[in-house]
Formats: sequence, structure tokens, C-alpha cells
Amino acid sequence: MLKKLILIILALFLAVLALLLAPSLLPEATPAAPAPPAVGDTPAEAPKLPALPEQFADLQLVSSESGEAAMREILKLHRNPFPLLDGLIAQYSGAAEVTVWVSLSPTVDEANMLMERMVETMPASTVFKEESVFPLEGRQIYHVTGMGMDHYYWLDGLFVYWLAVGAIDEPLTVLEAFLLAL
Repeated sequence: MLKKLILIILALFLAVLALLLAPSLLPEATPAAPAPPAVGDTPAEAPKLPALPEQFADLQLVSSESGEAAMREILKLHRNPFPLLDGLIAQYSGAAEVTVWVSLSPTVDEANMLMERMVETMPASTVFKEESVFPLEGRQIYHVTGMGMDHYYWLDGLFVYWLAVGAIDEPLTVLEAFLLAL
């Protein structure tokens, strides 16, 4: 009787072990090839971050990062999650210290919602003081000051830009030069 019990337990153990190991013993499934596009369809290209200028307004690009690291920093600044495909942070140095943040939203509607949220929450900010809103180079520019800098932010399709300009007499000229260099 004891032998039978041991054999049953051993058989159960082997059955459970086989179930656990079975998926790793099977060959990996290969994904099906995508169907060719229908006549008249063009494959959609994934949106990409904009190419930022290497230099503008006596400023030189000294560092930039994109991808996961940049997205983490952008999301940390907003303190609230939002859909984000990619992000870019660039540092410029020269006549002033300038930082550019760019977020890439999945859709134009999502980018609009992010921009609306920024515009709506800015008045309650304890860090930034609203200064003005004005058109420039076909864009609606929002200007705030804080942390000893001038900050400009705007929407451009899937992208929301934030440009922070360190202490300089004419920060608006830096913004103008940046927009022309894009």
C-alpha cells in the first residue's frame, strides 16, 4: 500500500513538473506575417521627435537625451501621467543657458489635451508666474517666469515644447532664433 501511495505521489509530481516545463520545451511561435496593405493604403510611419538645431542665437547644443530617460523626466515634471510616445531634453550653452523639453503625444488630440492642462494649471503654480500669450512664427506662445528664467511653451501638432532661457537681457530673441532654426 505504501509503495502504491509513493508511486501516485511521484506520478503527480512528474505530471505537475511536466506542465510547468512544457511551455519552455515547445518551439517559440513565430508571429504571422503582416497582411500586405490594401490597394491605395500607405503604411503609417511612426511619428518621430523633431531634429533640434545644433546651434542657434550664439548657443551650442551641449547635450541631449531622448527615449525612456527623457520621458521619465518629463513625466516627473508634470506630476501626472499622460500618454507619451517619446520625449527629448536638450541643453544649450553660450550666450545663455537654455533647456528645451519636447514631448511627443500619440495623437494631436492628446497633445492638445496636454497643452490645455498646462495652460489651465499654470495660474495655480507656486513656481511660475504667468506673463503673456502671443503669436509667433505661426504658433501660440505662452510665456511664464520662474526660477530666475523665462519659460516659453507651445503646441506644434503632436509636440509640446518648453523652452527655458536662463538670465539674459533679451530672452525673446532666443525663442525667435530657436523657432527659426527648427
